[in-house]
Amino acid sequence: MGLVDNGFHSATHRRPLPKEPMMRRRRTTLVACAAAALAVLGVSGYLFPKDPDLVVDTIRLDGFTSAPTLRSPVGEGTSRPVDGLEQLIGELRSGAAPQDWYVGGVGVDFGPRAWLLTDPVVEDFDGDGTAGPLLEELRALEGSEVTLGVRHAPDGDPERDDAGVFTVNGLTFRDPDGGAAPWEDTGSLSEAGREEVATAAEEAVGEGAEATGVDRVDEDGWRGWEARVRGADGQWYSVILDLSGAVADVRVND
Repeated sequence: MGLVDNGFHSATHRRPLPKEPMMRRRRTTLVACAAAALAVLGVSGYLFPKDPDLVVDTIRLDGFTSAPTLRSPVGEGTSRPVDGLEQLIGELRSGAAPQDWYVGGVGVDFGPRAWLLTDPVVEDFDGDGTAGPLLEELRALEGSEVTLGVRHAPDGDPERDDAGVFTVNGLTFRDPDGGAAPWEDTGSLSEAGREEVATAAEEAVGEGAEATGVDRVDEDGWRGWEARVRGADGQWYSVILDLSGAVADVRVND
């Protein structure tokens, strides 16, 4: 009687399944998942070697927070937040007009032209021991590195190339807490008439002078007058007067 093949064979005749490659792939997958989990948890480790069975130590980074990104100022100056202001550091340079000043390519506002020409005294910004007229203080600092506490306009200066000045080398120039600027009129002065202003300007220049033009000035909160006067010798003068008509400054015009 012949043997019947019923499909069953002895276990000793079976070949083992290729489990090793599968187990290795599984270990590799687990290592990759663990590495991703460590990255999410803020744990930094060494690079995993090719051997997935080798255990390496990790270095935990605690106490680190992200720093705010600061907008770079225009030009060569540097800027960073400080006490509600931005600190602008760079070389102070003047422009063509008395009110034109620059630090690192940023136009810095020390006040309107008419007020600056009244030679206001604020602080000893140049550190020579004497507080002089503001323009003299600024010219003494020109060409040197200064540290200004400034504020950029919140909406009207997308390029951030203009800034109002509040501190100069640590000294207060303007109240940073919302107080009046040094050139702003407090409202205590009564306003003079145009003819009164013209007469005061002529008297400031001298006998025989003639006022040929009187302009009302309202710049950044400073209010007053500016008169164009021709002297008896033919020389032209610019006379700055406050709102009440009091003469603040007389300048020779080229």
